[in-house]
Amino acid sequence: MAFSDFSEPLMDQLTHRLRQLAQRWDLKHATLIEALKLWCTWSGLTWLAFGVSLLFIEVGERRELSVVDGLIGGALVGLAQWLALKSHIRNAHQWILVSALSWGALALFQLGAIGWMAPETPILWIRAVMGLFYGAYVGAGLGAGQWWVIKKQVDQAWRWIPLMSGIWAIAITIGWTIGGELRIVSHLFVSEVVGLGLAWGAIATLSGLAIVKMLYQSNRQISDETSDDRRTLAAAKSNLSGSKSPY
Repeated sequence: MAFSDFSEPLMDQLTHRLRQLAQRWDLKHATLIEALKLWCTWSGLTWLAFGVSLLFIEVGERRELSVVDGLIGGALVGLAQWLALKSHIRNAHQWILVSALSWGALALFQLGAIGWMAPETPILWIRAVMGLFYGAYVGAGLGAGQWWVIKKQVDQAWRWIPLMSGIWAIAITIGWTIGGELRIVSHLFVSEVVGLGLAWGAIATLSGLAIVKMLYQSNRQISDETSDDRRTLAAAKSNLSGSKSPY
């Protein structure tokens, strides 16, 4: 069976899904391409930044992460996301700073290592509960810091905080659970790294969808408001012109 027999139905389904997404978010074709490009850039670079961070931060069974480690990890992830955001928001360089400071602050509360640690317990349901709790806490902390950058540029920017909290809760739960299952089978600690890699991928992918939705919905609302203002101004000019006396 030819490869095209598999690829063509897959591409048709992907195209159909993209059209549905464009209709749901009320996006034009060109805007959808831009949004898809932002999502791919954000997701790929964020996941890559987590991977590069392993050169500086050691994965282990601990909650302690030095403030310096937190600053480095946060700066790397913030830098990656800045590369994706710099053409979409003003003062995007501040994203790097707040990401680093937020992770550094979390390190002070011994929570900064959540993205680079594995629980000591092999009991999967305990791992899942811990992942939900700690992931939500860390996501909310990071989201609050990053919200400061977009609060005056994105409509209802406060939504970024609960979105990040939920994304981190889901991702860390998945990563810790799968990592624990693999470690039970293999008896190798590297299984935990695989689980964290999956968590990083989920964080990158889901947060990418969230930032795209928020940015492009905000831009569409601004565009709609601008169009309404132009129509109002045109109507006012027309009424003014019509009311002028011919004498």
